[in-house]
Amino acid sequence: MTVDPGTQLTVQPVGDDVVRISGELDIRTCERLEHTAGELADLGRRVVLDISELTFCDSTGLAVLVRLHKRAEAAGGTMVLRSPVPRVLNLLTLTGLTRLFHVE
Repeated sequence: MTVDPGTQLTVQPVGDDVVRISGELDIRTCERLEHTAGELADLGRRVVLDISELTFCDSTGLAVLVRLHKRAEAAGGTMVLRSPVPRVLNLLTLTGLTRLFHVE
């Protein structure tokens, strides 16, 4: 588990294919998510990002999600966004990314 109190983001692997993300995904924290989830994405499996506790996401956070999705697909896997809070789901919808991501 990686925690940096200055950036308010926790990235925690849970099981073999799930990563729980809590806090704020922005320019200061996106590298941490990309490193942790990217390793799973490169394995070509189904990767689930549990974003039920993600309270904020900016454009750099969205860009990381898109890159992770592309990495998973390139390796023959998939990426799922699980349980986004209404604020994050609205952002994904407004940007058209709900057409790219599988949201459950």
